[in-house]
Amino acid sequence: MWITKLTRLIELSATRSRLVYCFVSVYYRLLIKREVKLAEINENDRVLCIGGGICPYTAILLNKYTNAFITVVDNNINCVEKSRTFVNRLGLDRVKIIYGDGRDICCHGYTVIHLAMQLTPKESVLNEIMKKADHGTRILIRNPRKGIEKLYCKMSDREKDFVKCIKHSFLSNVDYTSVCIVNKNPVGNLS
Repeated sequence: MWITKLTRLIELSATRSRLVYCFVSVYYRLLIKREVKLAEINENDRVLCIGGGICPYTAILLNKYTNAFITVVDNNINCVEKSRTFVNRLGLDRVKIIYGDGRDICCHGYTVIHLAMQLTPKESVLNEIMKKADHGTRILIRNPRKGIEKLYCKMSDREKDFVKCIKHSFLSNVDYTSVCIVNKNPVGNLS
């Protein structure tokens, strides 16, 4: 998809230029602050970001705003290597970058899982995460603005699984972020 190529180019530029990094991070700041509030993320959380790219803005800002431990998984080894170098250069010891497929990742111990909007195949990853995540895990998923949804991996309507959402600025390509809380308790079991 051309949107993925454009994003990689922007992120690569951000890792090479402090000015570009600061300029692009303005786009993410309010978005991440709203997601932190939506999912009630704090320093006691362990966050798994699936899909990080070359410049993992979401992970960096989640760590900055909450001091939570963040693990980023990406299935592009080139992105992982560049991202690790960038995060190390920033001195972020609570942000870890790993190579892997979001469908295969062990979710045990993570209290929050964040799915990137450009994640592919998003629905397949979400289905696996819903099976593997611990009871009570909060899953955040970004949804594209109407009119540009064809630029991103298609998902079926899963709104019934999400308990609340937050709208974003009209200047964002993200229309809203939804949160789902994993419920592993059988119906009728109050424990």
